[in-house]
Amino acid sequence: MPLEEVFLSIFGLVRPLVRESSILFNDPFFVVLFSFCLVIATSILFQEQRKLPFLAGAVLIALLLGIGFKSFLQEERPCANAPSKIDCPTDFSLPSMHALGAFTLCIIAIGNRSFPIYLIYALFIAFSRVYLGVHTITEVAAGLSLAFFACVLAELCFRLMRLEVPQAVHIRHDIGRLPHSFGKSPIDR
Repeated sequence: MPLEEVFLSIFGLVRPLVRESSILFNDPFFVVLFSFCLVIATSILFQEQRKLPFLAGAVLIALLLGIGFKSFLQEERPCANAPSKIDCPTDFSLPSMHALGAFTLCIIAIGNRSFPIYLIYALFIAFSRVYLGVHTITEVAAGLSLAFFACVLAELCFRLMRLEVPQAVHIRHDIGRLPHSFGKSPIDR
């Protein structure tokens, strides 16, 4: 049996499972509940409870950013003009809020033992949004980009409020190393 036929027959076996799982994760209430349970379970399993306040703050900032961008951009969903696998949601599409939340969790877990679990979760959420036809790859990528921005903003807010940013959080940026005198050359300083 050629390799292509083996691949297609295996995909045929998992396709109904992928479809049903994608539809299940389309429900915002289910995603919030599943994400909450996932965070609690992984924080207990990997003993990462100290980062929970930071994680909650970053997710809150991410969701506020996502709602703001959706309201401002008012991008129509791709399923409004093309067929999709489910009924087309009535809200705007840019960015994907599902991907934004999942990628925010994933980014905060970078460098931790829980990272592979969050990465698989975020990649499945991103795939399911495009697979169902309710988002484009660009809208999912916008969710990923905003997730990075939300994590950096959360770190800045926590540092400004003198709250603890857990050592296990590994967000790499240079905002803390910027010179205090913007616009001046190194010679003028």
